[in-house]
Amino acid sequence: MNIRRILATTVAAAVTSPAVLLSVSPASAAEAKPAAQAQKPTYAELEKAAADAAKAYDAALKAHEDQQAVLDQLMKIDAPEAKPFRDALAAAEEAKAAKATADKAVTEAKAKLDALPESASAEEKAAAQNAVTDAEATAEEAATALTAADARKKTEGDALTELRMAALRKGNAASEAKDKAEKAKKDADAALRAAGECVRLTGLTSQIKGLPAEVVAGSSVDFSFQVSNGTDRTLDVRPLFEVHAGKGAKTQWLDGTVWKVLEPMENHVASATGVKPGSSIEVKARLTVDSASTADHGDAVIAGDASDAYSPCILGPMKGYKFKVLPAGSKPAGDAAKPQPTEDKDRPTPPAQPASGGSTPTAQGGSTPLTTTGTPPTGALAATGSSSATPQLALAGAAAVVLGAGAVVATRRRSSADRG
Repeated sequence: MNIRRILATTVAAAVTSPAVLLSVSPASAAEAKPAAQAQKPTYAELEKAAADAAKAYDAALKAHEDQQAVLDQLMKIDAPEAKPFRDALAAAEEAKAAKATADKAVTEAKAKLDALPESASAEEKAAAQNAVTDAEATAEEAATALTAADARKKTEGDALTELRMAALRKGNAASEAKDKAEKAKKDADAALRAAGECVRLTGLTSQIKGLPAEVVAGSSVDFSFQVSNGTDRTLDVRPLFEVHAGKGAKTQWLDGTVWKVLEPMENHVASATGVKPGSSIEVKARLTVDSASTADHGDAVIAGDASDAYSPCILGPMKGYKFKVLPAGSKPAGDAAKPQPTEDKDRPTPPAQPASGGSTPTAQGGSTPLTTTGTPPTGALAATGSSSATPQLALAGAAAVVLGAGAVVATRRRSSADRG
């Protein structure tokens, strides 16, 4: 029987769990040590770490972009911070021009003095000499002003350069912080993805009880399916259950006192939260085959899908059962259907689907109610099992991920030929 299970994972709020019957079932070998689980972060903690890392990266990215904008602005000559340098530069240019004018005046004054004829009067010679003296004094003042202006220009230029270098250093630090935050985000995302990967626990066993090897068309048969927690982890269980017996066949499961139809593509029913080690859930089911059915065979599938605080996707081994469909009026032999080897390797992940609600499960016999966390379901969910024979989770008080709203949702597809 080639079966594809499609499993999607979400961590959701608690909703009312469908009704199941819980019965005592011995636990198989433990799958992992509670202490080992306690040493690792829960899935919720990893989700928070990933969210925090994403926020930190966004903040680091914005800080880097803001600092780059500051640097880009400082590199512009018209930046407000560059005004002192612009003023000093303009003053230096004016001083340079004034010095050139004064030097030219000295040259012209000397030329005029040298050009005086021998016949020039003493007054003319004295006036020309005074002009040279005055021009030289002005040129000396212009030279002093130019030196001061150049010094100011250098001071203001150095100050602007230091502002830009400081912004560049901050930009480099922001870039390094961004890179570090990006790596932390990638690491946190990778850790969350790894924790979200489906894990297989062979101790999460399942079986179908009472399904006959031969079903007569036009009749109904009652049976049950059971999932047992043989691990040392308290689990939120959501059985995968499907039955196919040709066109017109109808499968139902008992939700409290109400028989519900197992709709096409609806194959996860009877969710139960807080199923402790050594406990099991058992759900009554009914198959009705139409009297006009032309099918000659059918099959059923059961598997224990679950989650806990550390793993949102836990898969137990899948079992398949084949049975014959006899013509109406036939007399079945009365043998029970036997489990068959079943493949379930292909597991694509579609969008999560919400679980259907239902009444609260009650326990068989004199069992005590389970304690669950999150939004409490209506009524009392109960389980039985030898809690003394199996160690409890070391992480006391860890919140259970309640499976009613879609913490583990799976869809199985089959070919038309397999559906008979």
